[in-house]
Amino acid sequence: MNISEFSVKRKVTASMIVLIIVVFGLISVTRLGLDLMPDLEFPTVSIITTYRGASSEDIEATITENIEQWISSVKDVKKITSTSSEGVSAISVEFEWGTNVDFAAQDIRDQLGLYGQFLPENADSPVVVKFDVSQLPIIFYGITANGTMSTYRLKKLIEDEIKPRLERIDGVASALVYSSDDREIRVEVDKNAMVARNLSLNQVMMALAAENLNTPAGDLTEGHESLIVRAVGEFKSLDDIRNVVVGLSQRGEPIYIKDIAQVKDTFKETHTVGRIQNEKGVFLIVNKRSGANVAAVGKKVKQEVARLATNLPQGISFTSVMDQDDMVRRVTSNTSNTAWQGGLLAALLIFLFLRNWRPTLIISLSIPLSVITTFIGLYFAGYTFNIMTLAGLALGVGMLVDNSIVVIENTFRHLEQGEPVDQASVVGASEVGMAITASTLTTVIVFLPIVFATGIVAKLTTTMAVTVTIALLSSLFVALTIVPLFSSIFYRGRGSEMVNRNAMREARFEGGRRIYRKLLTDALKKRKYVLGAVVALFIISVAIIPFMKTEFLPESDQQSILLKVTLPVGTAIEETDRVISQAEKLFLQQPEVLVVSVQAGSSAEQNRMGAGGRMSLSGQHEGLIIVRLVPKEERKFSDKEILERVRKSLPSLTNVKFEQINMASSAITGAAAPVEIKIFGQDFNLLKQLADSIVYKIRDVEGLRDVTHVLTEGNPEHQFILDRERASRLGLSIGQISDLVLTGTQGKVVNRYRDGKDEIDIRLILAEEYRESLDEIKTLPLSSATGKTIYLSQVSDWERGIGPLKITRENKLREVSVTANIIGRDLGSVMKDIKERLAGFEQQLPEGYFIEYGGDYEEMVDTFKILLAALAVAVLLIYMVMAAQFEHFLHPFIVMFTLPLALIGVVLSLLIAGQSISLVSLVGVIILAGVAVNNGIVMIDYINQLIRRGVEKRRAVIEGAVTRLRPVLLTALTTILGVIPMAVSRSSGSEIRSPMGVVMLGGLIVCTFLTLFIIPILYSLFNKISFKDYVPKDEDRLV
Repeated sequence: MNISEFSVKRKVTASMIVLIIVVFGLISVTRLGLDLMPDLEFPTVSIITTYRGASSEDIEATITENIEQWISSVKDVKKITSTSSEGVSAISVEFEWGTNVDFAAQDIRDQLGLYGQFLPENADSPVVVKFDVSQLPIIFYGITANGTMSTYRLKKLIEDEIKPRLERIDGVASALVYSSDDREIRVEVDKNAMVARNLSLNQVMMALAAENLNTPAGDLTEGHESLIVRAVGEFKSLDDIRNVVVGLSQRGEPIYIKDIAQVKDTFKETHTVGRIQNEKGVFLIVNKRSGANVAAVGKKVKQEVARLATNLPQGISFTSVMDQDDMVRRVTSNTSNTAWQGGLLAALLIFLFLRNWRPTLIISLSIPLSVITTFIGLYFAGYTFNIMTLAGLALGVGMLVDNSIVVIENTFRHLEQGEPVDQASVVGASEVGMAITASTLTTVIVFLPIVFATGIVAKLTTTMAVTVTIALLSSLFVALTIVPLFSSIFYRGRGSEMVNRNAMREARFEGGRRIYRKLLTDALKKRKYVLGAVVALFIISVAIIPFMKTEFLPESDQQSILLKVTLPVGTAIEETDRVISQAEKLFLQQPEVLVVSVQAGSSAEQNRMGAGGRMSLSGQHEGLIIVRLVPKEERKFSDKEILERVRKSLPSLTNVKFEQINMASSAITGAAAPVEIKIFGQDFNLLKQLADSIVYKIRDVEGLRDVTHVLTEGNPEHQFILDRERASRLGLSIGQISDLVLTGTQGKVVNRYRDGKDEIDIRLILAEEYRESLDEIKTLPLSSATGKTIYLSQVSDWERGIGPLKITRENKLREVSVTANIIGRDLGSVMKDIKERLAGFEQQLPEGYFIEYGGDYEEMVDTFKILLAALAVAVLLIYMVMAAQFEHFLHPFIVMFTLPLALIGVVLSLLIAGQSISLVSLVGVIILAGVAVNNGIVMIDYINQLIRRGVEKRRAVIEGAVTRLRPVLLTALTTILGVIPMAVSRSSGSEIRSPMGVVMLGGLIVCTFLTLFIIPILYSLFNKISFKDYVPKDEDRLV
């Protein structure tokens, strides 16, 4: 008893199995999370180290190079890239895919623990973090007080009232609060008063560091009581700091901090600006735990914020700058809509073909049952609802009914021949069981090479591949069990087991069969001409491919605009803010804009995790504008069109660069820009010359914008050169001297002041009037080993210089990247023009210098190689499945001949839709390869059955094809209609869905023609069946 026979003969048992599937499917769907992207764990670990006030060259020499050397021996390290900029070292370590990132991060921490003592004393301890897309912020709030309180008070209020409540929510990992105002206790030293008392900054520093202590001092016994002795010296008030004794005067009187300095409770000199809707405020960033449901967590966070906001003082408002929950719900909703729309179109087509509600109902029921079964598989696979799994479902909806259509069409063919209902249901499914199993396996097996591929592309597409695989296997199970069961129930006649023969009268389709029989007979007689025409079209299609647009990912319309603004290095924060505010006001005037958030100046000290990223700001000359737009469906213009409108409205600004950041692409690839040309070498001056030369050569390439490199300008700096001989005689080193200069100019945290539960930095620094000019710095007093006071100018020479703004390295080699954005052209054609411009340039490079192409182009090339290799392996696997099905080595080639010819439809559809060859469209081609052969398998399988029954070969070829006309058209058209909503979609997220739909649509239309005409022609050629003198007779007809 096979599975179909069991379903028909044990109807109650089979019905209960169906109900069990429905119950478990509904339970599974309630437990599946909702995310924008699959839960990916990138094999990347970042190491962030801050060293306040250090130049980029110092950062490279004292921190970056050392850490790179220490971690290079860690197992499975693939690539090390680093950025050394003012005050920050950011190192990214990329591991081989498959590496356990938690173990890798711990190995790096262990290495840093061994060698960390060799880092500069004033540098902060390195922070090691792993990159996880799922841990990106789910909500980014801007909070303002409408002028009712300072940003510091507002920050404290949010930290006390909002932050702890949000972090209690299930699924929230952290709630981080940032503000440009951060409290500190500042000890501002009067240099003249200090010198008059024969003191140095070093003495003041040691005095403050030693005094603020509560320390154990032993224990003693009094009678029968044991008491602990503790020295209590912690600062209780600012007066305690003022009364710290720094030294003794010549008369032996104590010298207090208050005698030489002012102690102020104030804010840090951060040189940063933060605004929301043109009002100064604070930022609240909420991160979710890995694996948590974005939609559920986001909804809870917003509800809790709304509830807590009612208890806050009036005037405080929360503005959502970025909301991943809203984005996820919108994109997944649109993707789900394309799925049910495709299913509905498929059901309507079935009804139009069959003109009967019973088979339409049976086939239509197979769609939700297959989907519900898929939910069970997704739950146990640990997946969530995201853009990739839902795209897989949307893509699979049209294919889900294919197996059911073949089974039910064959069942009713037997019913029309007068067979009993139960027998027709069993035989109808059993007869085509092997064929639909083989056709399902050919579709499923194309994903196998992708699963074994490596890289981010494989990880993304694997999620969709597994979803489609589960869905198709579910549809096969439904077709072989539930469809026969429903057929035996719904088509049991009134009082008789004979079907109502008018249910699916062949006459309704006989006209179509008659036309097809005539066309096929003519094609078989003129098969050389037909094949020649198809091959000619194929050659033309192949010739067009080199001229088609190519890109890594389709250009997508973002709901946010991220604009990085860069002014000349050395620009003060006030000037940067003035320029940014002009763009800010223009954005606020645009009708499509909801929220505008502005940040200027480096915030690496507050937010070390963001240092070194593309959105990070390296100094006072840089700013970031984040613009949230209304949803794509509610506006007429794209994000780029809105940005161009603002650009044109801006006044002419010299040496100001506006650069749009595409976070969707950066999050997946990590590329700095679409176009990136890396120049490797050692000497910065030569690297700058080479980079300038490349910028000059490519600056006018059509479509390029914002062509620049990071060494365009250096950071202006004062450099002091130590007289080592004189300094050594005095017992001073350059480290000691530079540390004292740093303390005097930028200040140094020497202790912490406890105020309730808050710990506040105590910063020692020179009073403002003593650090405003170089002359004042030169007279900074130093204390020699003998206690003699000397001045900085006595042991050093000074000169003004230019230091590199940002030093980038890759695998321990210095490199400078020339980057550019692209407007109005595809990546492939732009890179072709660039390579032509740089032809011969690499050969002229000095010894030890070389060029590599990175950015999105590098990812595109690697992706195309991976996917084309996967396609080749998939085709081989398809052949193996069909050879096993046909028990023949040659017959699979008949069907597989349609695969290269399907390229005609792919190329034509992409040209008509104006779309490019990309990661998404190539995945569509791989899926098409598995789907394209399905109808050919069923047709050849039936022709072989007829020949085995003794039917004359010419008659078997024609009548086998004519008999399969209806199921071929039904299965092809249902799949075509299933992908039409995906192909024509223009809603949020459509850029990822549409290319796959377009490729499937064009490819399937051509494949249907190939199946109906080319496969019978090839079958006749392979089996040497001649139709030259064939004249069809009425008695030849089987249907």
